[in-house]
Amino acid sequence: MLIKDLVEKLNPVKVNYCGKENIEIKNIATDSRNPKGTVFFAYRGESYDSNKDAANIYNNGDAEFIICEEELDNNIPYAVIKNGRSLLPAAVSAFYNEPMKKYRSMAVTGTNGKTTSTYIMESIFHEAGLKTCRIGTTGIMIDDEFIEIDNTTPSPELVYSSLARGLEKGCSALTMEVSSHALAQGRINGAFFETAVFTNLTGDHLDFHKTMENYFEAKALLFTDKYSKNRVVNTGHEYGEKLAAGIKENLITFNALSNNADIFPVKYTSTVHGLDAEISVFGKIINIHSDLIGEYNLENILGVIGAAYSFGISLENIINGIKNLKNVPGRLEKFSNKNITAFVDYAHTDDALINAISSLRQVAKGRIITVFGAGGDRDATKRPRMAKAATELSDITIITSDNPRTEDPLKIIDDILKGVKQGSTYYVEPDREKAIAKAVSIAKEHDIIFLAGKGHEDYQIIGKTKHHFDDRQVVQKYLGAL
Repeated sequence: MLIKDLVEKLNPVKVNYCGKENIEIKNIATDSRNPKGTVFFAYRGESYDSNKDAANIYNNGDAEFIICEEELDNNIPYAVIKNGRSLLPAAVSAFYNEPMKKYRSMAVTGTNGKTTSTYIMESIFHEAGLKTCRIGTTGIMIDDEFIEIDNTTPSPELVYSSLARGLEKGCSALTMEVSSHALAQGRINGAFFETAVFTNLTGDHLDFHKTMENYFEAKALLFTDKYSKNRVVNTGHEYGEKLAAGIKENLITFNALSNNADIFPVKYTSTVHGLDAEISVFGKIINIHSDLIGEYNLENILGVIGAAYSFGISLENIINGIKNLKNVPGRLEKFSNKNITAFVDYAHTDDALINAISSLRQVAKGRIITVFGAGGDRDATKRPRMAKAATELSDITIITSDNPRTEDPLKIIDDILKGVKQGSTYYVEPDREKAIAKAVSIAKEHDIIFLAGKGHEDYQIIGKTKHHFDDRQVVQKYLGAL
């Protein structure tokens, strides 16, 4: 792509080519700390304005052309655009020749269930003979190639470069988590998904969104004509009902609690070994088995069935794809020894704790021992709610640290303790490894240990430093020592 071809797509308010318009773009840089590229794209972010670096980046020879939001000196080749942050995704997509248009694509949003839904859909796509890209909390998987990421929805550069790489490897299907932050900040502007799935909406990220209504409105953007064609919505929850009521066409509903939906369970059973269910799909009954457990995973399965149905995938491929998925990293991931079973899960909201512990209660033969903490520098309002959920539903609760970040771990624990159920059995152990060791030491035969909050993460953030820490490795260490 030539510089002039990219600039023309961005509707600039002023252009000063300085003879650079016919240069072939090799890459687009956006980070002032690593600005080397044919084009440097500057914009005002939440915490930093890279427009102020644009002139120096050119003068230092790091870029041949600048796209920015402010006029520069006449000797600098540049184009001025409005709201660079919202135009960046379109610019990067154009540079990579709009790769998303070449995929069968599912986007999923909601407070809980996004990651699991993308894994289920990926398994169904594989059963249907398609190579996939999966983008979300656990990283980017391009066919068999893994890329680690920091955000649920990564930067536009990483999304579109990954999709372009996927096309090179023969991928033709995409499953992607879309966060409320990405929607509110316009980070997926220009993206269009064949199908969007809504799992649920409960209290989280209110430090960013301020109100549940703002949080809902951000999620609802994905179900507009701007971003999606088919809309698959969970009407078993208040916000799902509200969302579905506003969708006029291409709507598929699912509901684990009622038969008043296009897709619902006629009956199901959940054990420690998984789920078995009869499911009505637009009136046709299918029998499914999944190694995933619990009612909330049934909801995830129903939503993905709706998405797969919208793609025209056969019911046989759907059934087999669900059966083939053995686990999702850090999503009720199971480890056992001597009739003591531990589940590691990413649950980090009160609703997620309620769903997960309730699911475990359905299959438990003994006590449930829950270990959890709350992240620092994040929504503090949910901390006492999490304590209430854990101590009301568990037999024993051990309150510990999650990722304290720059907050005092003991201050976070004090916030959590405000919600503890009076009379419940609980312990406080700020050291997460010691908390897990204690849970194993007090567990008896047939007890379930539930480790909540970190899931697939293999680190703990203390201060601003990441330290290696993996709940899965730690619990296996202590279970193995029994």
